[in-house]
Parts: sequence; structure tokens; C-alpha cells
Amino acid sequence: MNFAQLDSRNVVISLVVADQRPDGCVPNDGSAQVGLIYDLGTFRYPRWTAFEFLQRFTESELEIVRGRAVSDPIVWRFLTFAQAAQEIDAGDSMTLAGMDYLVAVSILTQARRYEILAA
Repeated sequence: MNFAQLDSRNVVISLVVADQRPDGCVPNDGSAQVGLIYDLGTFRYPRWTAFEFLQRFTESELEIVRGRAVSDPIVWRFLTFAQAAQEIDAGDSMTLAGMDYLVAVSILTQARRYEILAA
């Protein structure tokens, strides 16, 4: 049987295969991934308000993003949409594309991208 091991915040920290349900685990219907949040029987990506999401960036990262937004229309669009959004979903294709672009243009490292999008 497949299970997802959760931390104290209900974030999946590992996927487990076992004959019986281990302590700290919930059944995994195949949709669990490390980093997702277990919420009422569903595994979902982390979500934040625009303010909470932008606070996940360091001050220097945000300064670079703001500076690049003046000359790079893709960075401008990502920043503008992030500021206007009611909610940022870490699994949304627009969020992922924007964060991937910030890595591609060396504003963020891949490690920082993962850290910012983590629960």
C-alpha cells in the first residue's frame, strides 16, 4: 500500500510503501508528492496571498526583480500578475513558468526557486 508521511504542518515529507499504515502517514492515492499539503483528504500545492508570496523573496531578490521588470517584459508581467493576484498557487502553470524564467535569467538559483515555492 502507498502512504504519504506528513510533518507537523501536514506537509508531505516522504512517500512510503508498506503493508500497514505507518505512524504519521496517510493513504496515498497516487497524487501525493513531497512538499504538497494534505488537507481534508486531498494533496494540494501551497498557496499564499500576493503579499505572503512576495515576502518569501529576500529584499535583494525583490530589488533585482523590480529592476529587471523595467527592461524585461516577462519579468514585468510575472511581477505585475504576482502583485495583482488574489492567491498564488505553487502548482499553477503561470507561477511555475514565472519562477522558471527567474532562474533562466539568473535572478534566482534553482535551489531558491524550490525554497520559495515550498510549503
